[in-house]
Amino acid sequence: MKIVMIIPYDDEKPTLKTLLNETERRLRGKGTTLIREKAGRWAHTNYHGWINWDIAKGGVIVAEIQSRKPQAEWQLLQAFIGYLNRHLGDYIDTIIIKNG
Repeated sequence: MKIVMIIPYDDEKPTLKTLLNETERRLRGKGTTLIREKAGRWAHTNYHGWINWDIAKGGVIVAEIQSRKPQAEWQLLQAFIGYLNRHLGDYIDTIIIKNG
C-alpha cells in the first residue's frame, strides 16, 4: 500500500476535492481508466486495486493506493499520478508518496 499526499497551492479555489470530483464527472463514460466506485473510492479498469481518497486539513488530499497484486501496485500509483498531472497539474504544489 502507498499513501499519497497531494498538496495544493495556497488558497486555491476551488479545492482539489471539488476539482477531482468535477474532472471525474466530466470524463465519466468517455474512455477514462479511473472509475468512481463510490465517493472517495476509485478503481482502475486495467490494474486491479483501488484508490481511497479524502480531503484533510488545509485542502490536502490523502489517498491510499492498494493493489490486489502488491508487485503491480506501482502501475496503479503511476496511473493515479499521471491522472493528477494531466487534469490538475496547475493546482498542485507538491505530491508526497509514502510506503504504507
